[in-house]
Amino acid sequence: MDGLLRPTADEAFGAYEALVAANREQVERLRELQPPSNGDFWADRAPRFRPGEMDAPEAEALIALARPDDAWLDIGAGGGRFALPLAKAARRVIAVEPSEAMRAVMAESATSAGVTNVEAIELRWPPPPSRAPEPVDGTLAANVLYDAHDLREFLEAMEAATRRVCAVILSDRAPSTPDAAIWEGLYGEPLHALPGLREFLAVLGAWGRRFDVRTYPVAPSAPMELDRAVEDSRWRYWIARGGEQETRLGELLRERYALPSGLLQLPPRRNYSAVVWWEPPR
Repeated sequence: MDGLLRPTADEAFGAYEALVAANREQVERLRELQPPSNGDFWADRAPRFRPGEMDAPEAEALIALARPDDAWLDIGAGGGRFALPLAKAARRVIAVEPSEAMRAVMAESATSAGVTNVEAIELRWPPPPSRAPEPVDGTLAANVLYDAHDLREFLEAMEAATRRVCAVILSDRAPSTPDAAIWEGLYGEPLHALPGLREFLAVLGAWGRRFDVRTYPVAPSAPMELDRAVEDSRWRYWIARGGEQETRLGELLRERYALPSGLLQLPPRRNYSAVVWWEPPR
């Protein structure tokens, strides 16, 4: 039984990456049904990641970790949801973001907020040796580890770039996780869900890191019309607009989540989020 609750680091990393691989194999078969705009998966959804579009209560923990003379690295910075608040507490933030659409949203948001100490760079993590960033005081990876196919390599590169504190934001489950019953109703097979917070903490503990955690509840979504519910849900199920699958999705959502009023109350994408931080070993 020790192997279940006391895995080695290799076992924990391997189990995490196996969950990612199983999910990837499943969604790759469906990805062609909803090709990304201009080759950028985030092009259509990037505006939703503009600072202020979504609650970001986790920013308070990040600001508490930052010091005025710090330089921080925000890995997978998206539209700047956390990079901009960090920039107000630190001397400099280097925002690593491979999506052109996300970088454009971040640049516009920084200009609107009068933030001038955020530098956005096009880079995938972990970087090749020739593009490894200069050491920084703190690193952040917010909501990017759910599908990390080589989690150990990602974290090792993160620690190698960090002098003082590494921070990760994760939810109890990936926000992209679809409803398992609806998934099976659409595709006739069980969902292979991505790992989330508890799996990551198991890895971190097995890896021998001493960490701190602060959790934040997530507010439920407001009731909505069926058309809005389908539009908000399509991307989680890899369903393109129009066609029988979109109609079937609407039927399944209505069956499970319709209120007496006729509106739908979708379940929360996640129940809580957390900031996890630790000192890299030296």
